[in-house]
Amino acid sequence: MTNKLEKTNGKIIVIDDEPNILLSIASCLELENIYVDTFTSSKDAFIAMQKQDYDCALIDIRLNQESGIELFKQLQSAGIDIPTIFMSGNASLNEAAESQKLGAYDFLEKPFSSEKLKIALENCLNFYRLKNKLKRIESSHPQNKLIGEHELMRQLRSEISKVAKTDAAVLIRGESGTGKELIARAIHEASRRSEKEFVTVNCSAIPQNLIESALFGHTKGAFTGANESKKGYFEMANQGTIFLDEIGDMPLSAQAALLRVLETKEVQKVGSENTSYVDVRVIAATHKNLDEAVEKGDFRQDLFYRINVIPITSPALRKRKSDLPLLVNYLIETLCRKHGISIKQTDNSCIKLFENYTWPGNVRELTNTLERMIIMGGEILTSQDIPKDITSPHQQKDREVSLKSYREFAERELIVDRLNQFSGNISQVARSLKIDRTHLHKKIKQYEIQRDKTFG
Repeated sequence: MTNKLEKTNGKIIVIDDEPNILLSIASCLELENIYVDTFTSSKDAFIAMQKQDYDCALIDIRLNQESGIELFKQLQSAGIDIPTIFMSGNASLNEAAESQKLGAYDFLEKPFSSEKLKIALENCLNFYRLKNKLKRIESSHPQNKLIGEHELMRQLRSEISKVAKTDAAVLIRGESGTGKELIARAIHEASRRSEKEFVTVNCSAIPQNLIESALFGHTKGAFTGANESKKGYFEMANQGTIFLDEIGDMPLSAQAALLRVLETKEVQKVGSENTSYVDVRVIAATHKNLDEAVEKGDFRQDLFYRINVIPITSPALRKRKSDLPLLVNYLIETLCRKHGISIKQTDNSCIKLFENYTWPGNVRELTNTLERMIIMGGEILTSQDIPKDITSPHQQKDREVSLKSYREFAERELIVDRLNQFSGNISQVARSLKIDRTHLHKKIKQYEIQRDKTFG
């Protein structure tokens, strides 16, 4: 990480009752092209923050007879949301802990070096830039929780926007944990059917002898235990959208019945001779290779053609690792709210370790990992809070890692090691790996290896 702050002409406000400290901080930050306002009075500082926007506030916890924490609470009550770093030379541990529980980004104990100040400020500004970027993404896609700015995610959102305007059948393919249901919901919520029902069906969770009854309904007495007539999922989704998750696990008998419904738009309840019309948009998803399933005879070819009108791919997390900072920030905020915990932050070491891991369980695995870290870790999450099977992936025993995932992980590790060994010299690395430079450049791009951040 560079210790030089980005040239953003940022505006920082510093509140401390010692003029010499204000002068030292201002001199340090102005050398970094940061505009600094200084105040010894919390009242004057509060008035300034009501009138102007600042990128960050540095506040001393103890300001003579005044309290920096009370100033922070006053700002929160007034709806002034400003990233804040507290500092003090004689604050108690309780005061330091309280400042972070209230939502401050960091705490600096005096005396601190200019280097430590610049690093803390850079981390704070970068953290809140990510938060603001998330807000922009969420505001431009209010119903969409598909977080990311990687080209694969931009393409995905573009495809969703186009597909949502139609009633065409969609087949979402992708590994487990990549968010296929989120994609289906995003299509539904952007469509003309958004005010109607979105019905999710996990095809792999329904017993084979009950799947037709679940999908199409049954009459009273149709089978043992059918004590009353019941609507099926298709009727529940009438005029809305039905999402058939893990359709690759659907038995062949049910596939034939599903094909009839897609062709005729009519459902026939189990035990009934009558049919009823349904107007349903069908979105299906699978983590299986349906082309192979068709060849083996495990999946009907005619049904495959029916549901695969618009194919969409849900990208694996390892293929968009540049989205990790955004995703981690979003998930931590979401999970902290879920558990009623003050919003926590991560240090840079976490992201670096996350980027070195292949995430075979994708976003679901990342979510579970962060949830464990939030519950068990401190106010600032560090590399020590990351489970060992993430930091030492070679020691994984209980995980189902595919050969492809493991090969990609090993290939990326080897390239990173060689780039370090040869100080980023592409020609030397390519020769040592016995591949040409063009192929090496493709691999560096594929694995999102940040040469400027990692080497030299």
